[in-house]
Amino acid sequence: YLVEFDKRLISYESLLRKWKAISSPYPTERQYRTAIFYTNPEQEVIARAFAMDMEHVDVEPVTKFYMAEERHQNFLDRL
Repeated sequence: YLVEFDKRLISYESLLRKWKAISSPYPTERQYRTAIFYTNPEQEVIARAFAMDMEHVDVEPVTKFYMAEERHQNFLDRL
């Protein structure tokens, strides 16, 4: 999923806290992965702190985002 947020409404850290509470870092299929993306050094520090106690979670800088093909959309809804 692509998540865009307005930092005036919710902080990056609060967003990650909410995500962590509802996410599963264990994809059931090998082609899927869980990742936290950041846009600046401050977010990187926060993201790495959150990922430290979570297995199988990558932390990477934001780059160009490509939407998956339609057949790959809503993966979690099909579990």
